[in-house]
Amino acid sequence: MQWGQFLDHDLTSTPTFTKSDGSAFLCCSADQTGLNVSPPHTECFPISIPRNDPVFNPLGNGQVTCMNFIRSTFGNNLDGTVPRMRSQINALTHWIDGSNVYGSSAAKAKSLRDPTSGRGRMRTFISNLGRQMLPLGNCPVTCFDAGDSRVNEQPLLSVMHTIWLREHNRIAENLFGIVPGQTDEFYFQHARRIVIAEMQHIIYNEYLPVIIGPTMAAKVNSENGYSNTLNPAVFTEFSTAAFRMGHSQLRSFIRLFERDGSDSRESYQLSDSFDDSSRLLSSNFMDNALRGLLQVPAEEVDSFFAFDITSQLFKPKGATVGLDLTAFNIQRGRDHGLPTYAKMLAFLGQPVPSTFDQLLSYIPIEVVNAMKFVYESVYDIDLFIGGVTEYPMPDAVLGPTFANIFAYQFSNLRRSDRFFYKFNVDQPTGFRSGQLAEIQKVSLARIICDNSDGTVGYIQPKAFRTPHDSYNRLVPCSNIPGIDFSKMLPL
Repeated sequence: MQWGQFLDHDLTSTPTFTKSDGSAFLCCSADQTGLNVSPPHTECFPISIPRNDPVFNPLGNGQVTCMNFIRSTFGNNLDGTVPRMRSQINALTHWIDGSNVYGSSAAKAKSLRDPTSGRGRMRTFISNLGRQMLPLGNCPVTCFDAGDSRVNEQPLLSVMHTIWLREHNRIAENLFGIVPGQTDEFYFQHARRIVIAEMQHIIYNEYLPVIIGPTMAAKVNSENGYSNTLNPAVFTEFSTAAFRMGHSQLRSFIRLFERDGSDSRESYQLSDSFDDSSRLLSSNFMDNALRGLLQVPAEEVDSFFAFDITSQLFKPKGATVGLDLTAFNIQRGRDHGLPTYAKMLAFLGQPVPSTFDQLLSYIPIEVVNAMKFVYESVYDIDLFIGGVTEYPMPDAVLGPTFANIFAYQFSNLRRSDRFFYKFNVDQPTGFRSGQLAEIQKVSLARIICDNSDGTVGYIQPKAFRTPHDSYNRLVPCSNIPGIDFSKMLPL
């Protein structure tokens, strides 16, 4: 789950309409929920809350009628005219290029660099324990700065950002050690391209086989190389529906583990942690959180969502309710004009159901029965709801519809990227074959070993799978292979 959110923030960020000063406008009478504003702004698309909703209107008196929702911005035609159909904007670079670490603009990348190191390092905040942390951001509570502005959404995301900031600086220092006397720019750019290559290697060789299954992942990896005819834009069916499957993987209670394996007192409720990164400054939080991520399995992708995101999302201090992320996903899909679940089945060459009962080979009966109650027609089922409720494929997290969208997307991301880490080997714009062999040794387990606070001494080799005595046994970090920087020469 946590890798998925981190990766998503490398690929997509869809801005919504704001006031001229950049602040949000209200579609409801309060920041998150309240009564409908009349007349509403033309870009308001508030989510209606039933009068008898048991969570948002527990007294049944309709004191709350809407949840604030603002439509996504869209691009005009090249001649400046407004298009008949909207095409939403991605504020990030589309490729897997570490923009969550380095930013999506030259100005942002420059602001994150340490101008004094001379070794290509990125800026850090050194904690009172002498540990490298993300640079502090400018906000009322503890927050950090990173390549993506959502770094502080919840602490485990901040942990992932911290790991990769440290990885950049670790690589830069190693490059300085083997090739001293070069410019700051030399070390920064070489470290950056190695970090991006590590990320791409982990995604295609560790993450995808778990999410879509090894067979489909192998097909994605075996398809042809770079194509200059492909559109590198991220598909909205992926960003607005399929990749939001991770919301079903969330747990309400975030378990942390001490070095001796015992439960940490720092374990916490997800709803108590939104937009507050202060936990990361605790002396043991980083490694205890990493042990939790490594040992506690994600929830299955299915029709069940944690209460903390279906009513407590970004809950203001002192409030009893926040936002409903699942409702947001449905509404955002409608805002973006996503095809329905039935239309996506047709696109993928699957039989199109004409009745709800024809879904029973894809979706559990209790979910289909609930759909009958909610949707007037089987053709109305939202893509997010249909995709997230499918039975998973063998050895995969996802069902066939979302798995196929993932396969389309990651094949396109790879083949539309002329700087993909495995392309142009032994050419001026690519890695040499010896360098590529070193990068291909890297795993997420190795990244965690190298960049924890030093108490993660044992780890399972396959970090996306929980430890298992037979096939994913905990081993010393020294047993996990990594880059031999002496073999990266000449740069």
